[in-house]
Amino acid sequence: MKLQQMLGSELGTWLSKALPESRPPWSCERIAGGYSMLTYRLTDTAGQCWVLRFPPAGNSSGRAHDTDREARMMNALHNSAVPVPTVRIVGTAEDPLGVPCHVTDFVPGHVLGDADSAARCLSPEAIRDASVNIVTALVELHAVDPDEVGLADFAPRANYLERQLRRWQSVLDAAAAPEVASLAADLTDIAEWLEAGIPSEAAPRIVHGDYRLGNAIVDDNGGIRALLDWELTTLGDPLADLGLLAAFWAPPPRAMLGVRMPTTAPGAIGVDEALELYAKKTGSDVDDFAFYRVFSAWRLACTAFRARARYASGAMDDSADTARFVDACTAWIEIAHQAMNAR
Repeated sequence: MKLQQMLGSELGTWLSKALPESRPPWSCERIAGGYSMLTYRLTDTAGQCWVLRFPPAGNSSGRAHDTDREARMMNALHNSAVPVPTVRIVGTAEDPLGVPCHVTDFVPGHVLGDADSAARCLSPEAIRDASVNIVTALVELHAVDPDEVGLADFAPRANYLERQLRRWQSVLDAAAAPEVASLAADLTDIAEWLEAGIPSEAAPRIVHGDYRLGNAIVDDNGGIRALLDWELTTLGDPLADLGLLAAFWAPPPRAMLGVRMPTTAPGAIGVDEALELYAKKTGSDVDDFAFYRVFSAWRLACTAFRARARYASGAMDDSADTARFVDACTAWIEIAHQAMNAR
């Protein structure tokens, strides 16, 4: 049954009880972006909006689909300096939707999915401020003590990078297919390089796991209104988030399925300035950053590799050319190799 049909039955009733200010009936609209979670804007007859997130069919397990984990993190950060949406409902597989889910308040503003949308929505001055503010928000996130916000038991803290390497290797194994065997071999080779050079880790902090300007809601002046997509959040080395932010800053469009990132729009600061800003605000040493550049590119290659498998299986409520994910994976492998050779 399609979501709109479900909203006319038990699901709609369940939502209305949990959101007493709502005025059903409901309508829904798929929010574009993301290749692991399904995200819909729910609107009632009064024009009030909320956001519903849940995993794709047949993929309700695993951290990449852990909506309860995502909701717990947003709840923990709700009263901190880190801007997050307000969680209103956390649902389980026993609730009417039939899969774990959560509902948050809708945060108005701009989601800058690419450089063109950034240039349309914001002035160059506001784009510059947004590119600075996304770094500042990361500094604020990494300043939060997990113990003080109720996250002492959220995740293991030791050997984060080693655990990530194991986790993503298992993702590769699960997404393996004969037609992409050469990509899998390249990714395994990079993993071995990383394993041999794991640096001493910084003190564990909250790690977003998919940190970039495109995963934020931005106001007209470039302020960050909310950080989104917490599905990969954990506790670990904060420089892993910085590495991802750097990787996402200005990659070749083919690595991002043809998208030019918003941090390449006119006015944005460059990636080196972003790294310097983070280092200045936190006191972190980013001079020898090669490991994190390789690690981030490898992780993003793994993500594309997994997305290819997911779309090939038909699990997503959408269609996509799987060749695009192969091309993206290849591009990230090339970026990883460049960073390895530059070390």
